[in-house]
Amino acid sequence: MSQPTQHQVLRRETEIARISSPVIRAIHDYWSSKRHGSALPRWSDIDPTEIPSLLPNLIVAAIEQAPFRVFYRLVGTQIVEFRGEVTGRYLDAIPWSAPAARDKVQDSFALVAASRAPLFAEVDITTRTGAVRRMFGGVWPLAASPDGPIDRCLAAEDYGDLTRADLA
Repeated sequence: MSQPTQHQVLRRETEIARISSPVIRAIHDYWSSKRHGSALPRWSDIDPTEIPSLLPNLIVAAIEQAPFRVFYRLVGTQIVEFRGEVTGRYLDAIPWSAPAARDKVQDSFALVAASRAPLFAEVDITTRTGAVRRMFGGVWPLAASPDGPIDRCLAAEDYGDLTRADLA
């Protein structure tokens, strides 16, 4: 997001039950349906084309463990509108207007990889005009096998009624 001094961001990690975003809930339901009794689905169980209406808000990220890095393999058009084109780039190599925000995103992926459990967030953003808008995010772990290391994650952002102009 541009010009971090022009708006305030308040991020709270929370449980899926507190997330009112239909986009985040639908992706969680999809991820859960692919678990087939195991703690988490395998990457091969996921087919983004099965959820075309959610693709604009979806990220598919590769996870590297040593050192821990996040590589954006697929980034939806809604996310590109807000963050710019980051497909094919490492999270830590993307210029962010607020390094603390980048660090929080990196920490979220690291926590999901370590805990092997999804993570959800609601974010209140005070716009340049002083209005408060809420957006939602989620990160879901994936592995090549049920007991294997987390090597991919699904992630999503739902900007609600926030517009790019709110942040300009």
